[in-house]
Amino acid sequence: MTARPPIPDPPYEGGCLCGATRWRLNARPQTMNACHCDACKKMSGGTNLLIITAPRAAFEHLSGEVQRFRRTAESGRQSDVVRCATCGTRLWHEPQSAPIVVIAAGTLDDPSWVVPASHGWVEKASPAAIMQEDAVKFEGQVTRDLQIAAFQKLYGEGA
Repeated sequence: MTARPPIPDPPYEGGCLCGATRWRLNARPQTMNACHCDACKKMSGGTNLLIITAPRAAFEHLSGEVQRFRRTAESGRQSDVVRCATCGTRLWHEPQSAPIVVIAAGTLDDPSWVVPASHGWVEKASPAAIMQEDAVKFEGQVTRDLQIAAFQKLYGEGA
């Protein structure tokens, strides 16, 4: 069984590598997922991208100039990828199809509590990727409803 630290109470804050761009999340995550798709691997430079999702209304861009890149996925859905304009750190993205924010967990000031409840695109996973035994693994794109269900199974709705 994977050791899962408790999720601290919000707010959560984070920012970019150079410190110019800062953000705050005023709500508990709805999901914690590791995406192994080719785009996330390229944009993160790693074996996957560890993300948390939350309602966009609970998210605040506190400071710093950002650049936006509108990416179209294979599904045709679009998302604005937001980076620090100074250092280029990928911070969050905003899907055009839902009022959520998808935050790169590595940009949290303290990401130690983020352990994915689910993994998407596992068929594209690098041999070096680590997948938790109790996390739900999905081939292909994971729907938000399935990610939320996996998260709630492991973390509860308000714990």
